[in-house]
Amino acid sequence: MVGQAPGPAERESRKPFSGRAGKELDRWMLRAGFSSTEEFRRFTYIAALMRCFPGRNRAGTGDRRPPPAAVANCAHWLDAELEMLEPLVIILVGQMAIARFLGAAPLEERIGRTFGKKPVLVPLPHPSGQSRWLNDPANRRRLDRALAQLSRLREDAIG
Repeated sequence: MVGQAPGPAERESRKPFSGRAGKELDRWMLRAGFSSTEEFRRFTYIAALMRCFPGRNRAGTGDRRPPPAAVANCAHWLDAELEMLEPLVIILVGQMAIARFLGAAPLEERIGRTFGKKPVLVPLPHPSGQSRWLNDPANRRRLDRALAQLSRLREDAIG
């Protein structure tokens, strides 16, 4: 799984997706067929485009979007991890991670579809709640399709 960057909760806990977004992501993974959050985290390596917390945004209402130069500085770490791990599936969480692997496009064109064969890329919206993208019922259906695809891939991989 590839996310954007750690947030303040991750900085404190030293565990990826441990804050509010992580709780929502855990709920999604239960919907995708994992029997527990522990099972999901046992079978999933979680990485990020940027390795450190980018700080709060200017308004103080959320995390700052990692600047392109910082993401570029961290790219070799992510590339080396993926080369070493040779994943069968990569879950792309959020617009930045999706764009890094698939290029820029609206989420409506990415969520609910899979891309590639090995690894299979499965885009998901970011679970932070900052975006209102999931307020649209059509987008919630796209998320449902993506989670169903993950369920099939999970079943194929770990039974």
